[in-house]
Amino acid sequence: MNISYSLNSDYSLITMLKPITKRCAIKIYINFLIILLISLSLWLRSLFNHPEDLNLQKESKPSNRTLGFDRIFVVHLDRRTDRRERLNEIASYHGLEFDYISAITKDDEQILRKYGSADMSPSQKACYLSHYFIYKQIIDKGYNSVLILEDDADFELNITAAMADIHRDLPASWEMLYVGHCFEGVGEQVGKSSQVHRLHKSVFPMCTHAYAVSHSGARKLINLIDPVIPRGTVDYSIAVVIEEGKIVSYSVHPQLIVQWGDPSDIPNSQALTFHLLNSTLHFLGYNRT
Repeated sequence: MNISYSLNSDYSLITMLKPITKRCAIKIYINFLIILLISLSLWLRSLFNHPEDLNLQKESKPSNRTLGFDRIFVVHLDRRTDRRERLNEIASYHGLEFDYISAITKDDEQILRKYGSADMSPSQKACYLSHYFIYKQIIDKGYNSVLILEDDADFELNITAAMADIHRDLPASWEMLYVGHCFEGVGEQVGKSSQVHRLHKSVFPMCTHAYAVSHSGARKLINLIDPVIPRGTVDYSIAVVIEEGKIVSYSVHPQLIVQWGDPSDIPNSQALTFHLLNSTLHFLGYNRT
């Protein structure tokens, strides 16, 4: 009799709780949906604030053939076939892939007239715009990073192994990386590499013959060195914003890529000669004139 009474009482209690339990379950389910929708909307909003980011990594994945970057772009004067032949030999020896980008020249007057001068010669202005338009291409194509070279470059013989070591020390927040530079003091070392070529914080790097730009860096450069109101030559303008702390930049010391030392295509500019520990072009049988 006692057992029968206990079972009946339990059944009555369950019957009374069923509507309450259902209501709670519905409330929990509704709250879960609301939280899910809010989270989804916030994620979509952050994503579409920069719609170009949707294309990142679609073009290619970094590899040894591009020294750890999405692409290697070479700013190239089409008439300088001698330089292209030289670079093709470097690419073949190291197993690299170059994309040649036709440079704007001093004769492209229609383009040059659209932008400011800041006392630059037509050739210096053309150089400025050639680099600036590459930053736009990085954004338009959705590249994560691009190594930008000029066509008078020479490479350290162990460039592939050295760049792999540099990438291990390179912070994820990097926006520019000078693989080659001119007249730069050595900043604070980054990482604990014991190799000859080490990563350092940039100080005031000049020259634009070998530097990498991340997607974030390209977006900043487009705004910070507007060619309508340039501060000076492209390398000086970039160095100034680096010194001002507006771009996160690092430099490799000693440099891994130098200018070969050809006579400059910019009038009244002196050809700069820097030496590598082991020059690829020397190894391939070239000699400076």
